[in-house]
Amino acid sequence: MRVSQFLIIVQVMVQVALGLVVAGLFWWRRSSASGDGRLDEAYRGQFELPVLFYAGSLFAFAMRIVDERILFFATLFALAQVTGAVFGLLLRNEKGQAVAGLVSVFAAAVLWVMIAAHFVNSGF
Repeated sequence: MRVSQFLIIVQVMVQVALGLVVAGLFWWRRSSASGDGRLDEAYRGQFELPVLFYAGSLFAFAMRIVDERILFFATLFALAQVTGAVFGLLLRNEKGQAVAGLVSVFAAAVLWVMIAAHFVNSGF
């Protein structure tokens, strides 16, 4: 099944929106002088694992190798990141946040494995 290459950009936009919301909350909290360790951690987290997601998604888009499997794991990553933020910032549920974090790591790793497999199978 062919999928539009542009669909992966939707997941990137979801992740960017999450990053902007977390950054906005972080700076709002900082300006009101009511520090929250969870918010600091969430803000720093937007510059760690999501970078691998951005790179993989944009690499797949630029190389025109987005298929339903790559799109699935990109979507899984974006949903896991949003879920982790909800569990960590709104519900203050550390177990839920940890599970969402593991799913994010898994989705980013599989995304890159599938990109590598594509190039191994196509003979570079």
